[in-house]
Amino acid sequence: MSQDVTSATPTSGSPEPASTRPRRARIIGLDGVRGLLCLSIAVTHITGHYSPKTAATWQTNVFGFSLVYFFVLSGFLLSLPFVRNLIKDRAAATLPNVTDYTVHRLARIMPAYVLIFLFVNFVLQVSYVANPALQPLGTDDGTGMITDPGMLIANLTLTQSYFPAYIQTGINPSWSLTLEYAFYASLPVLFLVVFRLRKRLSVNPLVLATAVPAFLLVLGLVGRAFIPVVFAHSGTTDLMLLNWGPNWAAVFTKSFLTNADNFALGMLAAIVFVAMERGELPERLSRRVRMLSTVAILPVLLGCGVLLVFASEFVTAGVGIVAALMILIIVAPLARHQKSRLATALDFRPIRFVGEISLSAYLWHFPVLLMLGRIGWMSGDTLPGMLLNIVLALAVTILAGSVTYYLIEKPAMNYAKRIRAKKKPALA
Repeated sequence: MSQDVTSATPTSGSPEPASTRPRRARIIGLDGVRGLLCLSIAVTHITGHYSPKTAATWQTNVFGFSLVYFFVLSGFLLSLPFVRNLIKDRAAATLPNVTDYTVHRLARIMPAYVLIFLFVNFVLQVSYVANPALQPLGTDDGTGMITDPGMLIANLTLTQSYFPAYIQTGINPSWSLTLEYAFYASLPVLFLVVFRLRKRLSVNPLVLATAVPAFLLVLGLVGRAFIPVVFAHSGTTDLMLLNWGPNWAAVFTKSFLTNADNFALGMLAAIVFVAMERGELPERLSRRVRMLSTVAILPVLLGCGVLLVFASEFVTAGVGIVAALMILIIVAPLARHQKSRLATALDFRPIRFVGEISLSAYLWHFPVLLMLGRIGWMSGDTLPGMLLNIVLALAVTILAGSVTYYLIEKPAMNYAKRIRAKKKPALA
């Protein structure tokens, strides 16, 4: 879920020539976005589990679309170094080191995920051993300790979403990490082809860069087009089971085949960002990217409403477009090395901190809400009860996430950085 950020922070004044622009460690504002997204997803699950009627009244399920934004943000951030390398002079345009990339991606998620899963499964014993779509809301039914070897291995390797019998078991929101890893694996493979074409073709590298998100966009949209066909042959009409149950329909809807487009939309935003950063866009257009993105959001949202009625399988694609536009609204001034009040506001330290620990917090929030219910601390299905549940569960989630961030996540990331640092002198 949480990605590393590599780009420029804003400075005051007019845009600088591309050749003199410094590169810094992080794009301000995006950690804050990640923190808000993590909290939104947690609110969706907390309210939907313990206050379903009140949640339906207040439409808290809308916050669940934040997960789409996470995928778009991953597409944006992870593709940046690939696009930046691609637009260098032909001789210098080389694929980023795939070994470093792999080590970094594994260190970013797996140590925290594995240790949190082991604790949740063997100590707290609130792993889902049966598909949660079959369990009543507001209970911890179907949870316990996974002992089945196949289910245990699938959850430890984040492959549970590929098997109908195992989908949604373990820490059930972790299915999104399986999807993230599918994207991680595809990125260097697809860009390898594009980098080879860069050496052979006299084509604008930014145009070449769009080939990767174009392929993923088509893949995702074609996959979504087949969702009604898959549903029609699934043997049930229950939408909850079709999307989350122990069947091949749910496996299909949670696969990269039907979600690749969300990552692609983030990649397209990254290409626009790099084009602005390097002065490749006409100045007149570059100055208007933020305004155009803002104006486009409303008609896209209206389009999402139409899709919800006539082609609901494409709604999240519309949400992905909104997410990509929102990213551009935040980062467009930064690409031009100007100040952005929105980015600065999102970089507010408490929000940014939640973004930094968002992976751990994301993994903890569902086991936490289950444990709090098990010990009788969660309130009933009323507005005051729902608000109390949110405050309590988020507080415990942030506390648990902070502990695992400093004890597991951060040391793992630092270790990966030391491995890369040792390789550089050896290569030199």
